[in-house]
Amino acid sequence: MPLHHVTITDQLARLPDHAGTAAAAVPGLPAGYAAYLKLLPPLGIDRSVPIAEYSFARGSVAELNARVAFWDTYGIVQGQPAASRLQSITHQEVAASLGLAYGADFDSAAISQAYGGHWPPHLGSAPLFTEAFAQRLTQAIGPATEAYFYGSQEEGNGSWDSAGLCADWLALGTLADLPEIYREDGAFPAYVFAADHSWCFYQAELVDWLAFGGPAELANAMLTHSGMEGFRLAQ
Repeated sequence: MPLHHVTITDQLARLPDHAGTAAAAVPGLPAGYAAYLKLLPPLGIDRSVPIAEYSFARGSVAELNARVAFWDTYGIVQGQPAASRLQSITHQEVAASLGLAYGADFDSAAISQAYGGHWPPHLGSAPLFTEAFAQRLTQAIGPATEAYFYGSQEEGNGSWDSAGLCADWLALGTLADLPEIYREDGAFPAYVFAADHSWCFYQAELVDWLAFGGPAELANAMLTHSGMEGFRLAQ
């Protein structure tokens, strides 16, 4: 089925912000699924950046100048390494390097907290990493699965119309369309859910991990899929 935009009618009725009941595990997901997951996005590291030499201090002009000089020396842009210099690293490896427990509470927020509330400039991600993540999700569930893709202005990923106004959008296609949608928009939709509502992904605004609710067998397929990192969430 070719991806196409559709008029929003009752397709969103099960979503929590459209009268549906929210799950306790993830308030943005509908209640009633057999399993809920927290799926961690891909992470990269520039091993050439000597993070032990980096100072997050910026209380003086000298400290700010030192920070800029470090960024310039190691190609840091907006606090992250150049995508071309990133090598894949797992969250489990990062947790071990920081001496932190690797569990459902570990994510990018935990990494920042370990560095005093700052994101370390040797870690980052890249569009190719995230596109590969979308492809793994597609493979785990099945690329031919009919699915809706919903962008919400309240979640920060609505679409802009000809009048310059941001609005919600809804498209129907197959899960195989997810990598292309990410490639075009640079972000996941707020929701991706099966046309029969048997499963649902939720990407909350300002949160990098992806929430999933659905059958136990699909949850198991994602947790065991090569290259995926995630945790079961208590219901």
